Amino acid sequence: MSQSIAFLFPGQGRVPEAPPPSAVSIEALFAHAEERGLTLRRWITDGETATLTRTENAQPSLFIDSVAREEALREAGWVPDVVAGHSLGEYCALVSAGVLTASAALEAVIERGRAMGSVEGTMAAILKLEIDTVESLCAQVGTGVCVANHNGPTQVVVSGEPAAVEALSRAAEEAGGRSIALQVSGPFHSPLMIPAEEALEPFLRRLEFAAPAVPVVSSVTASVERDAERLREILCGQITARVRWLDVIHRLEELGIATAIEVGSGDVLTRLGNRVQSEIRFMTYEEALHEHL
Repeated sequence: MSQSIAFLFPGQGRVPEAPPPSAVSIEALFAHAEERGLTLRRWITDGETATLTRTENAQPSLFIDSVAREEALREAGWVPDVVAGHSLGEYCALVSAGVLTASAALEAVIERGRAMGSVEGTMAAILKLEIDTVESLCAQVGTGVCVANHNGPTQVVVSGEPAAVEALSRAAEEAGGRSIALQVSGPFHSPLMIPAEEALEPFLRRLEFAAPAVPVVSSVTASVERDAERLREILCGQITARVRWLDVIHRLEELGIATAIEVGSGDVLTRLGNRVQSEIRFMTYEEALHEHL
């Protein structure tokens, strides 16, 4: 299987600092969000960062931002052969692949953000240590903390109860690592998120999933997924599952991807990709759009 271009959709991180590229379809998504009590465009335009960073607001705003940028990239001539998404970004990837409509995915993301925003906890990035070491430290600290994201060879994110995450961070630094507290309000991708996952599942069961028009590399399985019902099952367990992003990058290498474009407002996935020894050329949205001007 020889592929060329991958679209990579980031997860919950830096909120949009400006409204995304406008289109009739995107304005319809903003209007739909407003009907649900989320005045996202106004919050973005007015720079209401404190409001936007709340999980229940951040997730739909980032979703719409990525969907808008995906449309703009296609208009500029970029067409993906494979798509993948980091956590929240998987919903955008499924829209890009034609598995979910943008309006249905937005409804799911609104429900997801509200469910996840109700769970208390925290996360921290652990740098300079390999995953086996971090997993061993988690086991030493206890059940209150676990590995949430495996983003790179020496970048692991842990998640859980604040006291346990703090203890893990101290242990990591004593082991020669570096700990960075993440600006999130919940213990994403940990067992503490089971109530949120259970709350979202009935909604996902009611959605219509279509067969993907292009292969989807799941960040839960790190495998190429082509079956609609399989993708539904993965999404139903995604909130508590580990994000295997390093494995996703290796899968893209196996698929022969030459260029991977981050379809979002930041460069987190681009920087993660560039830290991996890879033949893939990682690009931000702005770089890709400029190249096709």
